[in-house]
Amino acid sequence: MHSDLPRPIPGSAFSGAHAAAAVERRADPRQVIPIAEHRAPVPRGRARLAMAAGPDRLVVVRLRSGVRGPRVEEVMRYELPSADGAALEEGLRGLAAELGAGGGRLDVALMRRMAHAKVVPLPPVRRAELGALLRRNARRHFAVRDEPLVADALRMPGPRSGSLVPALAACAPASVVEAVAGAAESAGFAVGRMVPAAVALAEAVRARVPRARRGRVAAVCCAPGSPELVLLENGAVRMVQPLPASTDAVLMARNIAAAVREAAADGAPVDALLVLGDDGEAEMVRYALESEGDAPPLLLDGGLDGLPAEAVLALGAALARDSAPTLLPDSLVRERARAARRRTALLAAAACVLLLVAAAAHLSGLRREVDAVRARRAEIAPRVGKALESRRGVTELRGRLRVLSALEAGAPAWTDRMAALARALPDSAWLRTLTADSAGVRMGGVARSVSTVIPALEASPRFDRVGLAAPIRWEAGDTGERFELSASIQSTEKKAPAKTPAETPAEAPAPEVEP
Repeated sequence: MHSDLPRPIPGSAFSGAHAAAAVERRADPRQVIPIAEHRAPVPRGRARLAMAAGPDRLVVVRLRSGVRGPRVEEVMRYELPSADGAALEEGLRGLAAELGAGGGRLDVALMRRMAHAKVVPLPPVRRAELGALLRRNARRHFAVRDEPLVADALRMPGPRSGSLVPALAACAPASVVEAVAGAAESAGFAVGRMVPAAVALAEAVRARVPRARRGRVAAVCCAPGSPELVLLENGAVRMVQPLPASTDAVLMARNIAAAVREAAADGAPVDALLVLGDDGEAEMVRYALESEGDAPPLLLDGGLDGLPAEAVLALGAALARDSAPTLLPDSLVRERARAARRRTALLAAAACVLLLVAAAAHLSGLRREVDAVRARRAEIAPRVGKALESRRGVTELRGRLRVLSALEAGAPAWTDRMAALARALPDSAWLRTLTADSAGVRMGGVARSVSTVIPALEASPRFDRVGLAAPIRWEAGDTGERFELSASIQSTEKKAPAKTPAETPAEAPAPEVEP
């Protein structure tokens, strides 16, 4: 294994010295440093790394967290003598030594010929079934050998083709995926995401080029040996077109223009074209594209400008969303599923413990509140007892008053009748006995002349049918006649009889006034 860069270059873009070194490498591509000279002990510091892996090279970038997500801090490239697991492991160990990383997370973008990506029509089934369906029918869509594959697919928004829906499909040989994952694990790194280069390119452009999130934008990454064109429509992948590898910039520009014309064959033109790469070849391709008359306008965006083509792919693997098609070995998927179940069980147990603690705290608080209420009730119990006793007394008194009020309302009112009798009797008469019932009154008394008593009572509106109840008597020593009278009591006063028209006095004529 050899390295074609003497040291990693810090920063998100290569410096002037790095560009000079790149020119020197192109002049003498065999000027390399043996990896054995860099077999220093791997440091203990952990790092966030991303890698673009090809059949003959590795490009690893160190990432640093930023406001807009991870950004490239250092870039390191190594050439591989072979694509087996031992060479990959040696390369990753050398990269860890050069970058000063002693483990951490590693996201991987598998370049063409190691993984494939394509937009294909698939039945509208669940996400878990798409991968199995694609593995069974991979040779219908991809040029792969009859060998075990790792596949995944993601349905894309867009019009259906009959009963089929467009899906971004990805597959890779299981041996390649297992070799990369095993090499990363042996070097002390935990594999995060592993995606094809086309998916990584689409994710990097979508995340870092805002213009690509609307309209139709084509992106090309001029990676040596495996260029691909990805068409994005409103941020979703619509087409993945592999391009023939060529060192001739004019021929590469013509191939890109032909792929763009093919993408626009459905009637919707391509709004912009993005050519990624910081070397002289990418710049020459951009210049050649400007000479093409039917090529769409080139899009220059600072989000990815200045990065090497393979560093863009590595960054795209780190920026890939969880929904992106991911290629991971079955053993790692099962391990992650077990880890997810363990985390779920731990979280559930922690939630139960927290729930019990919260319930205990709540119950303790309730007990304190109940004790405080009991103490307060014991404190005010004597006053409450007195208040309740007073309330009971008031209630009993109100009941008695209601009974008395009912009795008074139903009993005859004799006070006004006695007063009426006193007013009706003449001054020369007085009573000695008086009895009354519901029918009337019976009275006995002495009067100078009984003949004045009867008319006086009959004149009162309270009495009617006044008459003698016994003969008039006179005894020696009396000052008048003794009488016994009976009379009925009127409940209301007698109405005055209405006057007849003859009794109504005639209106006095108006006095005549002399003029």
